Amino acid sequence: MEGQLLRGLAAQQDCSIQEKIDLEIRMREGIWKLLSLSKKKDQVLHAVKNLMVCNARMQVYTAELQKLEETASQTGRRLVLDASLETKEQEPCRGKIALSDIRIPLMWKDSDHFGHKECTQRFAIFCLFRMGTQVFDTDMMIVDQTVTDICFENVTIFNEAGPDFRVKIEVYSSSAEESSITNTPKKLAKKLKTSISKATGRKISAVLQEEDQEASLLVSSVAGAKYHLLAHTTLTLENAGDCFKTHNLSVHGDEECSFWLPLYGNLCCRLVAQPACMAEDAFAGFLNEQQTGKGLVGWRRLYCALRGGKLRCFYGPEEIEAKVEPTLVIPVDKETRIQAMEKDSKKMHCFSVLTTAAGRAVSHIFAADGLGDFQEWMDAFRQHRFDLSHWKHCCEELMRIEIMSPRKPPLFLAKEATSVYHDMSIDSPVKLESVTDIIQKKIGETNGQFLIGREEESTTPPWASVFDGSHEMVIQKKVLSPAGKPAPDGKRKKRRAPLPPMDQPPFSVKTQGSMGQSKDSEAQVGVSGAPSSDRRLSPPTHHLQKPVAAPRKLLPTRKSSSEDSGPTDAKTSLDGKPVPAPRQKSIRDILDPRSWLQAQV
Repeated sequence: MEGQLLRGLAAQQDCSIQEKIDLEIRMREGIWKLLSLSKKKDQVLHAVKNLMVCNARMQVYTAELQKLEETASQTGRRLVLDASLETKEQEPCRGKIALSDIRIPLMWKDSDHFGHKECTQRFAIFCLFRMGTQVFDTDMMIVDQTVTDICFENVTIFNEAGPDFRVKIEVYSSSAEESSITNTPKKLAKKLKTSISKATGRKISAVLQEEDQEASLLVSSVAGAKYHLLAHTTLTLENAGDCFKTHNLSVHGDEECSFWLPLYGNLCCRLVAQPACMAEDAFAGFLNEQQTGKGLVGWRRLYCALRGGKLRCFYGPEEIEAKVEPTLVIPVDKETRIQAMEKDSKKMHCFSVLTTAAGRAVSHIFAADGLGDFQEWMDAFRQHRFDLSHWKHCCEELMRIEIMSPRKPPLFLAKEATSVYHDMSIDSPVKLESVTDIIQKKIGETNGQFLIGREEESTTPPWASVFDGSHEMVIQKKVLSPAGKPAPDGKRKKRRAPLPPMDQPPFSVKTQGSMGQSKDSEAQVGVSGAPSSDRRLSPPTHHLQKPVAAPRKLLPTRKSSSEDSGPTDAKTSLDGKPVPAPRQKSIRDILDPRSWLQAQV
């Protein structure tokens, strides 16, 4: 039965690996098609790099497939015995390995680095990472003699890695010069066709064109843009850490090679190991902790989680989700002793956890709910201590893996336009300013107030001076002269003139001069004495009248009357003015209490 299970598991792995091989085959066919259409040097270099990665993965998958087939071919008692031994053998937990921030320093000569920057030689370089059946690569970088450090920002993560992992780093380089990337078969056919006789040249050209497409592409691409192994190194668990470290490189080639770069012989990177026992709970469940005080023994129920060399105890699993501080934390390391209690104890399925804190021993007694839970907890403690011993310093503190999101080019540092844009001739009379130029100009004009939304106004309204307190104002009461009394408005209700008193004769005009004087005064009052408010309230027929010139300054009334009729007429006119009757009180005056008091007085 166990042999059938193993054969079924091997068949499933065989299918998964075969699917990976089929995927790489399809990828390689697509790369060949891209190579046939690629004309630019960068396109050819990228395609050849991807082709190398596909071939490396296919080699690894093929080797693993052969191992599985050999294992599945073994049948009989030997397979069953081997399977029983493997199930009993204890293995450490798996984990994740992250490789990031690779820096490769270069050591150029002063003459190469500082001189002839216009005609520097260019190289294409990338890294290949191998661990078991996992193969990854970095982005391709183009460097020249002005670059002193090669930086790869990729974050490569290997899953299902054991503590005995080995990550092999391979650095490949190739010359990126235009002359080295050419279509060799077509170029050779053209030379042969022009150098020898026409008949022979045509035959050779036809033969070269009838060759297999894949072979032709292999010659053109690999011969023209072939990558060579420049350096390599291998990293293990000892090299893992939560900081940057420097590792030695084994350099291949010399100055005579076209792909050679002057390496220092070192590589800087960050290798992070994150075992599963540190990132996940090795085991979790409810336990009862024994508490003693004043001669009394009690139990409290706690939810315990074993992770990262510590047993964290909470009152419930919801506290873990809420990120509440644990009620009790017990270290579980190589110095911790975990023993099962004697069977004759009062509570069954108990075990003690003995630790050392501040130089003194501290014991905690826990009880499981049943025999099955008790056995699972004991196996979890045993496995956890085994994992900690194999992953060593990687279990002292959890190392964080920083997964970077795909970077977008900054808005103001966009990629340079293609040559098609530069070849275009645009005769524009006005140079359009970009958004950044407009913003910077606005900031300079407003002295930075534009950024906080407090832009100063260039002109202030005329009424603003009333409120800022910068101008003096004098307010006077308007006094009208007797000659400037407003004329009665035609719209208002006219009151009848009061009757003259009985003891005086009625008023009569004796002289023509006094009448003319009264008419002139009335005309003056009607023209210049009416305020603007009365003019607005005047009947609309006034707007149709002809504009009246400003009245001339008239002489005093007394002077004009004395000249016409003499002193006697002036005295008679003054004494003969009618005396108005007492004004009738209005309803408001009658109801006013103050009028009552005056009447009593």
